Amino acid sequence: MTIRKEKYAYFREKIMSPSIKNRRPIVATFELTRRCNFHCLHCYIIPDKNKKELSTRDAMRILDQLRDAGCLHISFTGGELLLRKDIFKILDHAKRSGFIMSLITNGYFIDQKAADRIASLGNSLGRVNISVLGATGKTCEKITGRKTSFEHAIRAIKLLKDRGVNVQMLSVLLQENKAEFLAIRKLADKLGVQFKSPYVIRPKGTGDRSPMSHQVPPGEIDEIDKALPPLSKAGNECLYRKKFSAYSVKNSLFNCRAGTSAIFISPYGEMNVCLDICEPRYNILRGSIEEGWKLVKDLVRSQRPTKGYRCRRCVLRPFCGWCPGESWLYAKNFVQCVRVHRENALASAKRSPAWEKIAPLWERQKIQFYGE
Repeated sequence: MTIRKEKYAYFREKIMSPSIKNRRPIVATFELTRRCNFHCLHCYIIPDKNKKELSTRDAMRILDQLRDAGCLHISFTGGELLLRKDIFKILDHAKRSGFIMSLITNGYFIDQKAADRIASLGNSLGRVNISVLGATGKTCEKITGRKTSFEHAIRAIKLLKDRGVNVQMLSVLLQENKAEFLAIRKLADKLGVQFKSPYVIRPKGTGDRSPMSHQVPPGEIDEIDKALPPLSKAGNECLYRKKFSAYSVKNSLFNCRAGTSAIFISPYGEMNVCLDICEPRYNILRGSIEEGWKLVKDLVRSQRPTKGYRCRRCVLRPFCGWCPGESWLYAKNFVQCVRVHRENALASAKRSPAWEKIAPLWERQKIQFYGE
C-alpha cells in the first residue's frame, strides 16, 4: 500500500480542525527566556527581574503536560534561546515527547557544533527562524547594537542549510532598514530560504511606545510591499499582515487560535492568552496545563463585542491586521481600534480594485466611527 504524501501545512490543518472545534491546546508558544545578547532598537520584550526562569526540570514537566493535553506543535522563542545552557536538553526532551518544533533565534550562537545539535532534531524540527535586520553589517549592527550580528546570522543560515534544516529569514521592517529592504529580500532568495516580515511594531508590555518611533508609515509600507518580488516556490512571505482568520469563534472578539487551539507560556511558567495579552498569568507549576487552559478558554469565550466594537461593520476589515491582543497592548481593553492598523488597512484598501466602491462607504464610516 502506498502512503500518500501531503504538505505539512495541509496535514496540520486536517489534524487541527477537530481539535479547534473541541478547543484543545494543539499549538503552544513557549518563551524559554527573555534574556538576549542583542539590544534591538524596536524590542518590546522586558525581562521580569523579580521572577526566576524555569529550571530544566520544570520546563520538561510543562512539556510533559502539554503532550498529555494533546499538543502537537511548539514554537520555542525568547529572548535568545541559545543563551539557555540547557536548551538542547529541553529540545531533546521535546523531540522524545513527539512534538513538532519551530525555533526563533538571532543565530548569533549557532556555530558548527550548535548547527549539528539542531540538525539532530531531525523530523521533529519543522523550521528555524533567524532574524536578519539588514542587508549589510552596518545596518544590522545599528539596529541590534551588536557587532558582527549580520555575519553571525548569515553563518547560521548557511550552516543549517548545509545540514538540510528548513530555515526562514525574519526581518522586521523599520525606518532604519527600509532603504535596503528589497536587498534583504533578495538576500533571502540568494540564500535559498523562506522570508517573512511583520510590519507593525509593538509597544512594550509596560505600555512604553518608544519602539514605535521606528515604525514605517503606512504609505511607505505599501510602496515597499509593491516593490517586493512575488512569492517564490519556496513559499516566501513578504510583509506579513495578519488578517481576520478562519479560526474565529462565533460572536467572539478573537479571530485567531487563542483560546481555541493555541496557548502562550512565559519563561516563568505562566500561561497567558497570547504574547500580547499577559492574562490570566496562571502559574502552571502550582496547578496544571489543564486547569490553566480552562481559564484561558473561559477568558476568550467571555469576551463579546461591546458598544465600542466597530470592526465587524468596518469596510476596511478585509485589509486590517487588528487583533484584541494589540488592542490590549495599546489601550488595555479588547475592542479599541488601533490607529496604526487602521492607517495601514486604509493604504491597502486604496490599492485594491474594489476601492472605488469602498471609498464612499469609508468616508461615511470614518466620520461616524472616528469623527475624522
